[in-house]
Amino acid sequence: MRILIIAMLIVTTISFSNTVTQTDWSGGAGVQGPVMNWGETFYSTDGNLSVISEVLKLAVQLIVPVEHTVDGEFDYAYSVYAADIDGDGDADILGAALGAMEGIAWWENTDGTGTSWTEHTVDEEFGDAYSVHATDVDDDGDMDVLGASNSAHDITWWENTNGMGTIWTEHTIDENYDHALDVHAADIDGDGDVDVLGASNGADDITWWENTNGTGTSWTKHTIDGNFDCAYSVHATDVNGDGDIDVLGAALIADNISWWENTDGTGTLWSKHTIDGNADGARDVYSADVDGDGDTDVLGAIRYDDDITWWENSNGTGTSWTEHTIDGSFDAARSVYSADVDGDGDMDVLGAAVNADDITWWENTNGTGTSWTEHIVDGDFDGANSVYSADIDSDGFMDILGAASHDNDIAWWKVSGYTSVGTLESSILDAGTVDSWDTFAFNHLEPSGTSVGYQFRSSQDSSNMGVWSDTVFTSTSLSGILADSTDFLQYKVILQTADPQITPVLEDLSFIYSTYGTATEETNTAEILFWGLTPVANPSFGSLAIQVSSPHQAMVDIMLHDITGRVIARQQQELPEGTNSVSLGNLAEGVYFCTMHAENFTTTERVVVLK
Repeated sequence: MRILIIAMLIVTTISFSNTVTQTDWSGGAGVQGPVMNWGETFYSTDGNLSVISEVLKLAVQLIVPVEHTVDGEFDYAYSVYAADIDGDGDADILGAALGAMEGIAWWENTDGTGTSWTEHTVDEEFGDAYSVHATDVDDDGDMDVLGASNSAHDITWWENTNGMGTIWTEHTIDENYDHALDVHAADIDGDGDVDVLGASNGADDITWWENTNGTGTSWTKHTIDGNFDCAYSVHATDVNGDGDIDVLGAALIADNISWWENTDGTGTLWSKHTIDGNADGARDVYSADVDGDGDTDVLGAIRYDDDITWWENSNGTGTSWTEHTIDGSFDAARSVYSADVDGDGDMDVLGAAVNADDITWWENTNGTGTSWTEHIVDGDFDGANSVYSADIDSDGFMDILGAASHDNDIAWWKVSGYTSVGTLESSILDAGTVDSWDTFAFNHLEPSGTSVGYQFRSSQDSSNMGVWSDTVFTSTSLSGILADSTDFLQYKVILQTADPQITPVLEDLSFIYSTYGTATEETNTAEILFWGLTPVANPSFGSLAIQVSSPHQAMVDIMLHDITGRVIARQQQELPEGTNSVSLGNLAEGVYFCTMHAENFTTTERVVVLK
């Protein structure tokens, strides 16, 4: 039996060092506090912050599509395209209309953000215009315009005479191209200038015209296929990876998606390869590397099958194809296009459906084209006939454009973006009876182009926390930032990134502070009555030793942090009753914080190491 002899009890007011830490925010928002500990909850966020594996990070955010009408009175708008027509560095919009007195027009992106437009007519007498395209036909450094007219049977280009899109000179390429429906441009013969391709409904033709003198004033016609029943769409790309330009086509009545191999690379010898001979009402064709394997795949809009489909170039040479349906109920699929809409590095797919009145894009969820997530951009775009994508507002993200024949609309939608700044406010912490706020420390990951900042505020009235401190970006002393003897604490984290593919990550943060308390001391006693942590020497000169007082045998956890919050040393051991010496090793010069946890007791001491 142990007898405790006490000669005198002395009750004194002393200051205890404490640490409060938050490492987990997975409990979500909504707890304003005051709370006795932060646990895993917080008060609120502003911006798109996510919790992953109990750490806090920014996340890319897809926004709700926002429609911007470019022209709501473009009679029977049928085709849309985008290019920098006036050479000012932003994307302008072109349209082709079937209605009278519309023809071919372009809209100047006046302020570069897509919110202010000025219409310019290219040719209002080019009636029944089914298709519009833009490229530098005459190689003078500015954008010219191409068009296909169904009723006029014309393939035409307009020279951007002054380079600003306000003066145009018409050049007819072919005025007898029976029911011309589509026009495209590419260097078919590999001679360095731009040639022109067309699809003819009446002649059942896929054709290219050689830019004979390279200036667009002399053309030589070459028929690629004169028996492609109801040829509706034409596109050019290197399908087989041999370095020259091949041609793709869609035929409505033939129900055919095909490509023609540019056998000799000069466009004079062609070999036909059928991709799909059972595509009921093949209406549009396009190409992209959908599965990210480095070769060219093919996409199609199949009107009567209601399909948006892509065909995998299985062997990379265009002789073996695997069909993948993206959407099999896209009513009267009319137009297809591909772009990286969400900025994640793979190719997504866009479509326009004339009966469904839909402009839609499908997210390439796994990057290989075998898993798709549908995002309806506009489900009430009456007579959606054409879809395209470009960065209209110059923010680095692809926007979506559409032409609606029944709405008489040319429009664009902002559909994606990212949160460049996200903030989180903690719950208000009741820290007890605070003597002084001492130090703030954290662990975070901050890749190049990102930052993590912190603000704080403390108050003696939790209903009026006052103003936030200036933003700090390093671990810091809280002296002069937070007032002494203020018991309530709140912090704000500000995460920023300049790149949606890179995010900062907050792992944990800590506040070290002192509180008032009472301790009972005894004289002439044979037993230690309270816990304690005392550096043997402060400052220490290299080797750091700590004295730990324990009222009974117990497990004690001692951690040493540097000024950034990084754990330098840690010892967990069972210590006997009494005063014990614990060595934390030979340390580099600097300021450290030593924290002791034992049962319900926690304390922290600031120690300095000198050399």
